[in-house]
Amino acid sequence: MSAHFKYLVFAFLTLSSPAFALDSVNVMADNSLNIAIAEIARSYSRDKDIIVNTSYISPAAQQSQITEGGAADILITPQASLVDTLKGQGLVDVYSQTLLAKDHLVLVGPADSTLVMNLSRGFSVAPLIWQMGGEPGFVVANPQTLPEGSYSKDALRNMNVADDLEPYTLYVKRRDQMLEMVASKDYGVFFNSVVVGRPGIRVLDFFPDNSYPAIQYYAVVIAGENMSQARKFLDYLKSDPAKRILRDNGFSVD
Repeated sequence: MSAHFKYLVFAFLTLSSPAFALDSVNVMADNSLNIAIAEIARSYSRDKDIIVNTSYISPAAQQSQITEGGAADILITPQASLVDTLKGQGLVDVYSQTLLAKDHLVLVGPADSTLVMNLSRGFSVAPLIWQMGGEPGFVVANPQTLPEGSYSKDALRNMNVADDLEPYTLYVKRRDQMLEMVASKDYGVFFNSVVVGRPGIRVLDFFPDNSYPAIQYYAVVIAGENMSQARKFLDYLKSDPAKRILRDNGFSVD
């Protein structure tokens, strides 16, 4: 065996040994957080020299994967009921639950829209219908596939316009389709974090906070062998750099 070959074997065994393996943390987040969490993960990985694996799936899929032992060290979700369920099953660190950020519902239209709205004084339906040419063009997320759907329905119902808008409402299953439709010509209801900075879309106004349940995102450590790394990442989520990223992406942070 040549000296060069021996060196290659030694290097391979050394670098692949546990002592030289990079630490990692697996973060499972709601898909409405994907841009912000991806940026936070990159920042944390760069600063701490740790691999951060991220996944973005629905609350139902989150519960299924965590219950079945899927790869997750940190869960970030707007579903407080999901966190309570996982607590009851002994699958999370009950002392780690953290209110990470809040989101808000906004009424949006195409960037060139001239529609003026003041939702704090009520929802004026007639000008919106006129802008849509009297045709269906009010985009709302399908509650079966997107979390903003249920919040949107609550807001429209509590502002007493759900029935008036129903003939003009299009329930859409995919967020990317909703964004394309509004950027083209339609109007709709979104999470502020989804549309902030999006080209071709203008935020017309924020829905009053009392018109829908609070949109709150919770972070919690999943019980398992990697809880130490998970707690360190949770601490970073509460740091000023992470809060700045969340704010830049349309979230409210205390």
